[in-house]
Amino acid sequence: MTDKKFKYVPFVTEVMTARYPKLSEPDTKGEYADGKYKTEATADDDYTERFKAEIQAVIDTHFPGKKRIELPWKATKDGAIAFNFKSPKKQPILTDAKGELLKSGIIIRGGSLIRITGVIAAWEKGVKRGVSLWPDAVRVIKLAEGFDSAAAFGAPEDGFDGKIYAPWCDHPECRFRRGPSQ
Repeated sequence: MTDKKFKYVPFVTEVMTARYPKLSEPDTKGEYADGKYKTEATADDDYTERFKAEIQAVIDTHFPGKKRIELPWKATKDGAIAFNFKSPKKQPILTDAKGELLKSGIIIRGGSLIRITGVIAAWEKGVKRGVSLWPDAVRVIKLAEGFDSAAAFGAPEDGFDGKIYAPWCDHPECRFRRGPSQ
């Protein structure tokens, strides 16, 4: 099989809604984990049609008359179109709405409003061909807040302390102190 050949066209999206984002860290857990930075994103109907047309123009330019081209979008259960953005090798630059880099530890969750810049990559590998959306940078317009179930309890309470109740613990108050044979 021949090597992949790529042709690149830059893009900048309007505001979209992130779905299943793995932008703060790569997707490394679960059955479909591939170690890549990625997100799906949806937009209003007007922008969805315009972005699809932009992608179709790349397809028409690089694959005229060709059929069976892998597309970077899919229909969701509720009938919306979700675009698939996936970085092949590197983490996209993550910024806030003002263009400042996001601090470490900020997690972009589903429902966040984002804009993405990158390239539309038209590719061919053997008889397969398609178009991928590779993000270079993501601007977070509105960060979706996640539910921190542990924070729902409020302030720390008196009682059990897991740090001093562990097998073979060296803490003086621990029940399971190391004996001479351990």
